[in-house]
Amino acid sequence: MNEEVNKNDRENEVVPFFKSDKNQIIFEFSFLIITFWLAILLTILIHFKIWIFGVDHHSKVLLFAGLGGFLGGWTFDAKWFYRVTAKGKDNQYKFYWERHKFYWRIFIPFLSAIVAFAIFILASTNVLPINIGKGESGRVSFGLCFIFGHFSDIVMTQLAKWVESTVPVKDSSK
Repeated sequence: MNEEVNKNDRENEVVPFFKSDKNQIIFEFSFLIITFWLAILLTILIHFKIWIFGVDHHSKVLLFAGLGGFLGGWTFDAKWFYRVTAKGKDNQYKFYWERHKFYWRIFIPFLSAIVAFAIFILASTNVLPINIGKGESGRVSFGLCFIFGHFSDIVMTQLAKWVESTVPVKDSSK
């Protein structure tokens, strides 16, 4: 009976594109590989060929910040993908696949890039209590944003705590 309930729950999950867990796993694996190589290619192009488009050094640093955040989120996503699929050891397809987390797994690199980029901008303009100088190094912006992107959930938690302690709250008792 319990297996039947679990099977029905799985059939009612939200991701309708895939006929089987195996198809979804293959799609997500392909997504990870393609986005990784596109990010690497974009990183190389920015590093060596961005001047062709008239992009100045400061803008190049910001592009590296966004890419660092993306790849940090990508690494977090890939780590989770591996953790979930490695349960099967020699046959991961026989284990329950959490297909409802599809959108979460697809959006993580992009959301991480946004969080990391915003934190980098705020930190480099001394709005946040993080000392990164002016943030004018592509390496520094990429590296910091990789960390911010990889740990974007923790970054958002700490940012929320900082905002709560910084932003004045209107006293409703008056």
